[in-house]
Amino acid sequence: MSQKIAEALEDVNLIKKVIDKTQNDFSKVSGFFIGIGAVRILTCFLYALMFGVMKRMEDISLVIWGLFRGISFVSVMGYFIVYLIYHNKLKQFKNELSMSLINIWGLLLVGGELFRIFFHMVSYEKAGNNQFIQPLFQFVFVMIGCFVMGFVIQDKLIQRVSFVMAFLFLILAGTGLEVRVADFHGNDVKINAVTVFTTVILSVGMILMGLYLKKRKGE
Repeated sequence: MSQKIAEALEDVNLIKKVIDKTQNDFSKVSGFFIGIGAVRILTCFLYALMFGVMKRMEDISLVIWGLFRGISFVSVMGYFIVYLIYHNKLKQFKNELSMSLINIWGLLLVGGELFRIFFHMVSYEKAGNNQFIQPLFQFVFVMIGCFVMGFVIQDKLIQRVSFVMAFLFLILAGTGLEVRVADFHGNDVKINAVTVFTTVILSVGMILMGLYLKKRKGE
């Protein structure tokens, strides 16, 4: 009788270990962040492509200008599609912690992009303010996600990198540096350095995050 009880306790402990390891296995979430980074890179590529097309045109039609401004919605749709794919995928594994993280990131990324676009529409004439405030919105939403993830999964590396990114953002915001990104009909097109920094985080940074989580695998 005692032997059966001991075997039953061992089975229970084994099941508990398997459940704990499954809950701490974030490798299946890694594809989500890689997908987000890919969407951002695609958006940047489309902007560069449209700049090239518009540069060759003497007169820019309303259709072309509308397509250029519509690129901002690519990131929103892309983020939402990536969220839906991995949200449905994680349902099969019943990993509640990973599901919660996906929901938080989906809300922050999609909601943040919609908020940024809405702010741009209602304050279109204030171009100078938009160059800083729009990337600020994006950065704050992403940093919230990074800090939440770092503390929830108790990953010190993610926490430290998040603090470093926040510190670098403050430095760039204080300098007011601008980066030349294109030449448009003889005029330099410059954007704020914080915009470039935020774009790097949302593209390369998200891909690196995904690769890191892929190697973590519940350690």
